[in-house]
Amino acid sequence: IMSDSPKAVFLSYAREDTDAAKRIADALRGFGVEVWFDQSELRGGDTWDAKIKKQIRECALFLPLISAQTQERSEGYFRREWLLAVERTRDMAAGRAFVVPVVIDDTPEADAAVPDEFMRYQWTRLPNGEPTPDFVAQVKQLLDTRRKPALKAEQPRPPAFPPGFGSGEGGKNTVAGLAEAGRPGSATPATTKAVPGWLWGVLGVVLVGVAVGVVLLRQSEPAPAAPVVSPSPSSGLPAPSGPPAADQKSIAVLPFANMSEDKDSTFFADGMHEDILTNLALVRDLLVTSRTSVMEYRNTTKKIRQIGAELGVAYVLEGSVRRAGNKVRVTGQLINARTDQHMWAKSYDRDLTDIFAIQSELSQEIAAALSAALTPQEKSLIENRPTTSLVAYDLFLKARAWDQGFDTESSRAQAEQWLLEAVKLDPAFAQAWAVLSSVHASAVSMNEDDTPERLARAKAAIETAVRLAPGDPVVIETQGNYYYHAFHDYAQAAVHYQRLLLLRPNSAVAHAQLGFLERRQGRWAAALAHLQKAVQLDPRSASFSEEVSDTYLALRRYAEAESSIRRAVELAPAALNFAAEAACVAFYARGSTREMDAWLASPKPTPANANQPLFIRREWARLHGDWAQAAEINRQHSYLDPYDDPHWWQDVQAVADLVGHHELSAARPRAKQLIPQLNGLVEKQPTNALLWRGLALLYAFDGDRESALRCAHRMKEVRSESSDAKDGPRFSAAFAQVLAWTGDKDGALAELARLLRTPRGSNVHALRVDAGFLSLHGDPRFEALLNDPENNAPLTIK
Repeated sequence: IMSDSPKAVFLSYAREDTDAAKRIADALRGFGVEVWFDQSELRGGDTWDAKIKKQIRECALFLPLISAQTQERSEGYFRREWLLAVERTRDMAAGRAFVVPVVIDDTPEADAAVPDEFMRYQWTRLPNGEPTPDFVAQVKQLLDTRRKPALKAEQPRPPAFPPGFGSGEGGKNTVAGLAEAGRPGSATPATTKAVPGWLWGVLGVVLVGVAVGVVLLRQSEPAPAAPVVSPSPSSGLPAPSGPPAADQKSIAVLPFANMSEDKDSTFFADGMHEDILTNLALVRDLLVTSRTSVMEYRNTTKKIRQIGAELGVAYVLEGSVRRAGNKVRVTGQLINARTDQHMWAKSYDRDLTDIFAIQSELSQEIAAALSAALTPQEKSLIENRPTTSLVAYDLFLKARAWDQGFDTESSRAQAEQWLLEAVKLDPAFAQAWAVLSSVHASAVSMNEDDTPERLARAKAAIETAVRLAPGDPVVIETQGNYYYHAFHDYAQAAVHYQRLLLLRPNSAVAHAQLGFLERRQGRWAAALAHLQKAVQLDPRSASFSEEVSDTYLALRRYAEAESSIRRAVELAPAALNFAAEAACVAFYARGSTREMDAWLASPKPTPANANQPLFIRREWARLHGDWAQAAEINRQHSYLDPYDDPHWWQDVQAVADLVGHHELSAARPRAKQLIPQLNGLVEKQPTNALLWRGLALLYAFDGDRESALRCAHRMKEVRSESSDAKDGPRFSAAFAQVLAWTGDKDGALAELARLLRTPRGSNVHALRVDAGFLSLHGDPRFEALLNDPENNAPLTIK
């Protein structure tokens, strides 16, 4: 008899399949499914035996894991569990779903040593026990309906894994929200548990596919560049496709015009615009173009039809905000982008205290005009009032824009001040607490402040936000930021970005964040799928296109990398860094300097940051080995980095420039001077891998072999390739440099040989001039590595 206890899944497996069973259990628990899984209790005994029998009598679904291990074992406790499950089916009504066989390898059904009853049901294949979103969705659906008939084995079966997807390339899933993990063998839910990192790749491939719309950017009159390398047909990675046709319920919300006499109120109009976008993004029936794609249309003279065609949307919303004293007027008009017809228009004249009601009403009326159905949850989220203090809301809107330009130390400090004032005015302002946590996490990720004090402030802020509003999308997103940037806990971060994607299924930001995480986890194919989906949802975002290019570059897919970055240049012609990246692709592909030299000699837009042209020139000098120019720029200009890298790291790089220029007599005194400073910093920031990297290199240049190796090993412990597949190889390359400088040529060459076959590891053309490998010059083994065509060929990734 089915009890009224919480709906639970019982996992039955052979002891040898424990790891696969655990992966399935973790995935299901990660999305709110209670799992009875006695990993720690495979010990037998009457009490334990009685407990297992009781659980099989009371569970909602019985999942037997079938494998080569169960085939080989003619006896085992799992076979007793299988018979108990079959016995229970005899008392069930016809059509009740109960047994859900799962095969975790290539064991054929025809020869499976299982009860005949198992053959009546649809089998699911999960290689290595790595669940797919479809599998988790099926389990949740069966638990929710309880009476849906199980699929028969003879019915057509969709593939458990998408074409081209191999075992070991996994990902997370989109089926449910916050993870509530049940303890193994217990019917009592435990605290939140992360869905394992390997599960995200599955989601990326299944959810996203390979469709993408990329409309990227081009520098005005860029240097001509021939195609660099043909794409590899066997790479197994998604390739870009053309822009999608406009969906009937697609909409772009243009920036709201600030009609207030106080022109400093632009931040308020922008905040209103962003909140309307956020509300509409909660409606899964709508496809809403992201903020970055619409911001270029501020004060545009383009016709609506042209805007609609460029953005690939069916409808466009225009609006304005006029704020005067305690009054506010908000207008909006919905226009059919294909016919230029006005479908709906309305103005709201209210007290300023009604601003959140205006946002809610406007969002719901737009949804209704587009015949988009609202779920109760969506309606509740749209109607949410984040704060009772309008002054706090103003401060929040100012702070929220901190990372929309350069994320610098000064911008973070100003945002932190505004947010602290906001939460002082309204201590229950969950969104302000959440963004405050992101400010702290950003300071950590930018290597500015990785101290326990900064981490504690980030932790206190996010915990306050979660306590106040655990289901708020802003809070959920910043939970992801917190785990991602403050602690590099990519599995936990992915759980929260996935929760965000459930609330905002068409969020380019959520897809992009998942792509970033998958890169860190080495799920390159899934990462590309998510990043390309982000480009499709935010087609005018140059930064997303650049991220796609960077991912292709890591995989040595040079043709695709060049195509993507040149589209990015077309979208942001004033972004000199994108144009420089486009010109550099030929160097990575063929060692050619012509394209970049031509671009440097060409006319360019005036950049927002006056240091940027000289910074780019110095970085190019470093990349292709013009150490004399790099050293000369350093002598004239101390700190050029427009992205605000810590000054101490820029100092370390300046020492490396002197080394590359064979100025050891000048490099070593500077290294000795910097070492005490970095030692002082690393005492306060012991998990800052970049600090350990800087120390290891300085010690190596100074000739202190023991200290250099000690710091290099610590660097690898803090940021390994297994924990970070995107940046980990860069630290491994630094480790190889230290080995080379300290006399271990064999170790350095072995590490380089491995890195040259690793995504984002090393590039043969850059290695030829790398200051860290001067001691390897002339070694025939080093030359052989650089001259092997396979070491710059496209990497095949499943």
